[in-house]
Order: sequence, then C-alpha cells, then structure tokens
Amino acid sequence: MAEQLGSDTGLKPYSCLTCRQRKVKCDRHTPCSNCVTARKQCSFIPPVRGKRKRTKFPKEGLHAKLRRYEDLLKSYGANIEPSEHGDDSDLEAGSQGDVEVAEDARSESKGEGASIAPEEVKSRFVTKDGSSRYFDSAPWSNLGGEPHHPEEDGIAESTDGSNIYESDLFVGSPEPTGLAPNAQSQIEDFACFHPPVQILSKLWDIYVDRADPMMKLLHLPTFWSSLMNALHHPQHISRSLMAVIFAFYLTTISSLEEDECQSLLGGPKSITFMRYKLAARQALTNAGFLHTSSPMTLRAYAMFLMAVRSSHRTDTLFVLSGVAVRLARKMGLHRDGTSLGLSPFETEMRRRLWWHIAHVDFRISDVLGIKPSLDLFAGDTKMPLNVADEDLSPDMADPPPEHNGITSNVICLIKYEIMEFIRKLSSPFPNDVRLEILTSSDITLAKKDSMISQIEDLLERKYLRYCDPSNSLHHFASIMARSSICKMKLFAHNPRRFANYGIKIPQSERDLIFANATKLLEYVNLVQGNPIFDKYKWQLGTSYLWNTILYVLIEARHRKTGPEVDRLWQLIGAVLSKYPQMFEEATGAVYTTLGKWTLDVWNDYLAAMKVEGLPEPPTPEYINAIRRCRRPSVGFSSKPKIPVESGPVPANSTGYSKFQSPGQDGDPLPVFDAFASYDFSDLLFLEMDPNEWVRWEHT
Repeated sequence: MAEQLGSDTGLKPYSCLTCRQRKVKCDRHTPCSNCVTARKQCSFIPPVRGKRKRTKFPKEGLHAKLRRYEDLLKSYGANIEPSEHGDDSDLEAGSQGDVEVAEDARSESKGEGASIAPEEVKSRFVTKDGSSRYFDSAPWSNLGGEPHHPEEDGIAESTDGSNIYESDLFVGSPEPTGLAPNAQSQIEDFACFHPPVQILSKLWDIYVDRADPMMKLLHLPTFWSSLMNALHHPQHISRSLMAVIFAFYLTTISSLEEDECQSLLGGPKSITFMRYKLAARQALTNAGFLHTSSPMTLRAYAMFLMAVRSSHRTDTLFVLSGVAVRLARKMGLHRDGTSLGLSPFETEMRRRLWWHIAHVDFRISDVLGIKPSLDLFAGDTKMPLNVADEDLSPDMADPPPEHNGITSNVICLIKYEIMEFIRKLSSPFPNDVRLEILTSSDITLAKKDSMISQIEDLLERKYLRYCDPSNSLHHFASIMARSSICKMKLFAHNPRRFANYGIKIPQSERDLIFANATKLLEYVNLVQGNPIFDKYKWQLGTSYLWNTILYVLIEARHRKTGPEVDRLWQLIGAVLSKYPQMFEEATGAVYTTLGKWTLDVWNDYLAAMKVEGLPEPPTPEYINAIRRCRRPSVGFSSKPKIPVESGPVPANSTGYSKFQSPGQDGDPLPVFDAFASYDFSDLLFLEMDPNEWVRWEHT
C-alpha cells in the first residue's frame, strides 16, 4: 500500500539513506533536494526495524540451586554428603533462590515507629544467595541485573586479595602472640582452633546459659546443626559461617571464669582470649565484613563486638557499632521483613539482629553522653517476638504465637521495650532520642511520671508477673527491669532542675530521689553479691552506678543522722567492697573522686552525731581502707595543678558521661583529661541550696 501511494504521488514512502544518516528531513523526491544540493548519490533503501530483545531474568546458578536443595533436605533431617561445587564463600548456609522485591515506601510505612518519608520514591530490596541489599533510591539497581552504582566498587575492587588488610583500621592489627609473632601474620589453617567435640559440647552449654540470653543473635537449633556439619566437612565451610563460628568461640571464652578457661581450654584466659580474638578477627576479614551484604557476616561482627566489650575503650566501641548500623541499613534490616516479602523465620532473625545492633549503639551513646544515630529510628522494623528458638524453624509458613510469660528472649525484650519507651517520650524531639530526655524541662514532670508508670505496668504485665525467683534468668530479668524503672524516676526527678529557680528542693522530691537511689544500690549489691548472677556479670555495665552513689552521699549529708542514714552507710560499704579499685592508691579518677567524697560525708556524719550527743559509731573497715590509700596522694586542702575553668552546668545535665566505669564501660577519655583540672578539696563548705547538686559535680 505504501509503495502504491508513493508511486501515485511521485514521492517515496520513506527518507533516503543519506538523509536518514544525517538526521535531516527528506522531501522523498527521486533524487531528493538535499542530495542534489550536496551532490550526493540518493539511494532509497527501505529501513529495517531491529527485533526487540526479550529481557530474561538471570537464572539461578547451578551451584546455588544445588546448595539450596541440599539445605532443604538437611532441614528435614537428611544426612547427606556436601556437593563438590568449589568454594562458594559468599553463599550462606540455608540460602534461598534469587528474590527481588520492589515496593513503594508510601504504602509500606507501617508501625508507630516508622519514619519513612511519604514522598519517598520506590525503594528496592534484593536478596541473592543469602545476601541482601536495600536501596531507597537507586535507578541503576535495575540495570543489567547488578545492584551496583558504577562507582560502588571503586579502587577497592581486587582479585588478588590485596585488600585483605582494609579491616585493620577497625579491628586493629593482630597483637603479637605465640600464634602470630608479628602484625602481618595471617592464619592459614583454622582447623587447630576447633576444640574437641567433648569440649565443644561444654562450651555450647555455657554459651546457651550465659551469652545467648544477653544477645539472642543465633537460632540455636539451626546453628548447632550447621556447626556440627562444618566440623565434619571443614573444606566446605563458607567464609560467613566461619566468621560466626569463631565469633561464637570468642563470645563463649569471654564469659568464662579464669579457672573454667584453664580447665576447659588448658590455658590462662587472657592468652586464650587473645588467640581466639585473632582468629575471629581473621575470619571476619576473610568474610569481607566491611563491605558485606550478608546478614550472617554482620551477625558474626555483632557477636565480636559483644565479646570485646570489656577489652576495648567505649569510644572505640562507639565507632565500631556505627559500622554495624551502616551495614545493617545497607542490608535493609531497618525495614520489617513482612513489608519486604520475606519468610517468617528470616523476618524474625532480621528483627533480632537489627534491634540488637540498635540497642548496642544506643547504649554506647548513652555512656559517652552523645546523641545516638538517627539511623536507629528511621525504619519500621517491629520488635522481636516473645518466642523461644524451638518455636522457630526455617521452613515455617506462619509466625508462631507469642508466649505469655518468660522465654530465653526476655532480657533482650526488656531492653528493647525501654528503648522504645525512650523513643515515644522523645517523639516531640526526634533528634534527641536518649535516656537524658527524661531530664528535659521541655517535657512536663506529669507526662514523664505518666509514661514511666505505663512502661512499668507493661513490663509487669508482660514479664515480671511470670518471674520465678528460683530461676536465675527470671530473677535477673526482674532486677534489670525494676532497676531500670528506678533509674528512669531518678532522671525524671533530677534535682538539678531546681538549680536555676532559686528555690529549695521540696522534701518530697528528696525522699523520692533518696528512695530510688537507695533501691538502685540495693539491686547492684544483690547482683554483685549473689553467685547465681555471676554468669551474667561479663556483660554488666556500671556507668550509672557512680552518679547514684553521688546522689545518696548528698542525701546522707543532708539527713545527717537517723536509722536510714545508718543503713545507708552499711549499703555503701557493701557496694564499694565489690570494686577493689576503690581501695588502690594508683587508681582511676572516678574512684579517687568518689573515695574523697565518701570521706568528706563520713566526717560530716561523725560531726552531726557529736552535735546531737549521740555516741560515735565504729569506723567501718572500708572507710579506713579508703583513708589509707587516699592519704598519701589526696589531702583535704589539695589544689588543682591546672586552673579550673568553671562554668554553668545545665539544669538538665546528669553528668553521666563523666562517671564512666574504668572497667567494662570503658575508661574516661584521657585526651580530654576530664578530672585533671578538678579540685578535690573539702566539700563541707557547701550550703543546702538548689545549686548544691551542680557544685558537687563541679568539684
């Protein structure tokens, strides 16, 4: 038809070849005017339309498919030999087929805590062979089936393994040991680190009893099966699984007592811990944890952070936890698995991992007195379920019903409930989600008390009413929850809020502060003095303890004498006796200061007893011990070596960042020399006015 129409009008139905190549309009005459003007040969050749290529989704690789089928058989109890498919180090145990989920965040912003912007463009979640990537906005994630920005790999892409040392910046270079004499040594064979099966079973029982309730990062039945299979076929262990195995070893060793480590592993704990720390670090580096997209590798890194908590400074841990947060967001852990189309099992395990990482970063920020990352609250991941590991299985189709009562997850859930409470209280101030928001004058005291009552009632209904005091886990969870409530009330009724108003602190407020601070010390004494809680001490922090002692010392000085003051001195002695650093001459600034303040208030107590005509009480042994170790270095008239730059202290300040524990919660930062310029002179000159609390902290 086109040829006939063209012949009737004298015009060709299409442009000539020259005009098509030059992309100019052709008059379709034979020859056309453009070719005549340009003195070119005018050829009318019909254009050929190319065939549209069909877009094919990349097929699942043969090795990945084979491994997936093997894992499905193993989940049903089949005992099969692993397939000979080379070193698929990037594959996860229990990996699934390729899954891609594209979602609109506008329709998936669920939950009260969600902070996904409603105008957000379509996000994209990609899982492949056990790894996952989440894109808020990345159009190139759809190009060529590869979820990469063209610049993502950068110069770090290497095929010869030359970038294996990139992780030293974060986990440090190996310490000199008998195993690795210099910093450049690497572990070539991990087989010598695996303990015998008999010892491994004991280590497993210790991990389940001591470490697992504190973090809940592993699904115990699945991991134990993977561990046994890996030990029988060490040549087929994936790098991510190897990292988790050695993180498990390191975490268990860190929870051992000295005699237990000597008995089980045949060496001092310090040397054994260092050897396995080196191995765990090497396994993480081999797994490429700094650029990983594998939740399993991230799980190993999170366990590593928990294991080295007592041997690393708090400010170092703050940086390391930030790495975990960024990796988690890259994997989309901040988005709930139900909105990403994941299975109930994977959804629950991702929830546990995200909330654990978020709580660690939240807690470390609190110890350092730094606002936590906003990344922790920019998501919609729901809280983990109150279920036991036995209620979960990789092949489950529906999530299990939650328990009414205590499970092995209770300690983690209580911590997460408290963190969620702080987030709700801070909702008017989304950039300041931290415990110290309880001291803010922008939130009324009535609202604080109301919300504290709500979280106290929630913890009572969901957990505490089911506690069995004869069960150490139940009892510890009860103490942790109740001490947290006391700490919240102490923050909410912070006496420094009266500092700028020129009024005396009401006696009712003093009574509430005194009662809650005393309860906190009683809880500390109960945990530290009861052997059934020894297995949890490896993860106990003390950052809040020192301010609590300050509170009771101020109140003891205010009340002067009486039965409650007499009992308080006994309680202070019981608590301080658990910290031998208090009675050493060469000790940290925190212990030096608290020892000096304790002596000041004790002398004031003796003077008040004398004024009232009461017999002088016998001096407790801990007071004599503090005097002996403080007399050579600190006197009542000691002066600062550096001039003090005094300034106003905010009324809502708690000073918790000053009172870091030199132990598990990290040393005070020596760079800032926080206590070097403080005058520890006699504090008896203080008058009982509202600024007393501020001046105590300034001295």
